[in-house]
Amino acid sequence: MKIFRMFNLVAYYCFARYLPASNNGHLWAKPCRKVRYYCTKSLFDSCGTNVNIEKNADFGTGEGISIGNNSGIGVNCQVRGPLTIGDNVMMGPSVLIMTNSHIFNRTDIPMNQQGNYKRPITIGNDVWIGERVCILPGVNIGNGCIIGTGAVVTKDVPDYAIVGGVPAKLIRFRK
Repeated sequence: MKIFRMFNLVAYYCFARYLPASNNGHLWAKPCRKVRYYCTKSLFDSCGTNVNIEKNADFGTGEGISIGNNSGIGVNCQVRGPLTIGDNVMMGPSVLIMTNSHIFNRTDIPMNQQGNYKRPITIGNDVWIGERVCILPGVNIGNGCIIGTGAVVTKDVPDYAIVGGVPAKLIRFRK
C-alpha cells in the first residue's frame, strides 16, 4: 500500500499537478481533472466522490486531510493537515490554509528555535471560499458560509455567515 501511495504522490507532483485547470474551457480539462482525482484520492485520509483537485494545488503528502463529496482544492492553493473539508465546498484560486504555527512565548530563546505546533482546521458543508483567502490555524468555519476574496480568517465563523476583510469580520448572515 505504501508503494502505491508513493507512486501516486510522485505521479501528482511530477505530472498531474501541471495539467490544465478544469475551468479553462480546454478540450482536455475534464480528463485532466479526472487524472488529478485518481492520483490524489488515495493520498488523503478520506476523499469523497466528485472531488476536484485543481492545477498546481499543494497539499504536502495529503496526510491528515479529509475532503467530502463534491468539494475541491482550487488552482494554486496550499493546504496542510490536520484539515477537514465538508461536502460541496468551493475553493477559489490561491487559498492558503495553514495549520502549523510557531511557538514564540519565550524571549530568551530565538523564535526559530522554539519549535512549532499544529492546530486543526474544520470547514463545514456548502462553503464558498473566495480567491486568496488565508485561514489561520485552529479556525472552524461553519456550514453555508461565504468567505470573501482576500479575507484573513483568524477566528471561528458561525453557520451561514458571510465574512470578509483583514481580519475577517461578519458582514451579514445568508438567512
